[in-house]
Amino acid sequence: MSHNELGHEPIPFDELADRLVELGGGSHPSELHGLLCGLLAGGERPGVEAWQRQVAGMLGDEPLDEVSLQHFAVMYESTRSQLERGDFGIQVLLPDDEESMEQRTEALGLWCHGFLSGFGESAANKQLSDDLNGILHDFSEIAQIQESDESDETERFFLEVSEYVRMALLNVFAEMNSDEETAAPVPAAESGRLH
Repeated sequence: MSHNELGHEPIPFDELADRLVELGGGSHPSELHGLLCGLLAGGERPGVEAWQRQVAGMLGDEPLDEVSLQHFAVMYESTRSQLERGDFGIQVLLPDDEESMEQRTEALGLWCHGFLSGFGESAANKQLSDDLNGILHDFSEIAQIQESDESDETERFFLEVSEYVRMALLNVFAEMNSDEETAAPVPAAESGRLH
C-alpha cells in the first residue's frame, strides 16, 4: 500500500482538479477541501462513505468511479489525521505558486467559502468564542477578495493571508475539538487576527 492509499499524503491540487473536470467540473478542489476542513473543525466526523456521498451530491448525484472514490477517501483521511494531530504541516489546498495570482486568489476565496459552509453545517448550534467569531468574519472577508495584480507586494500579501488562514484553521479546530486528546492548541504568538 502506498502512502496515498493509507491516507497520509494529501492529493495534489492538480490531480484533484483533473478528477473534478472528468466528473463534470461541478466543484473546485479548494472549495471541497475548505468544506471538509469546516465540517471537521466544527466537530463533525461524517466518515469516508458519508463524505463521498456528500461530494457525489455536489457533483450532481452521479455515481463516483473507483478512482474518484479513492481520491475523496484519501482527501478525507489525510485531512482528518492532520487536523487531529495538530499537524503544522497541514496546507490549505490551493493551486501551485506557478499559477496566476488571479487563480490562486480565487481558490483561497473558494476555500474560505467552503470552510464557512462546512463549519456552519457542523457547528450550527454551538457556542463560539469572540476569537472564533472573529476568524469566521475574517474568512468571510477573504472569501470576497478579488485580485489579479501580479506584483511582488500582492504576492507577499497573498502569502500572508494564506498563512493566516492555515493557522486560523488549526486554531478553530483546536478550540472546537478541545475535548479530543488529539487536538493540539496553536501557540498564541502564531494565532493573531488578520486586519
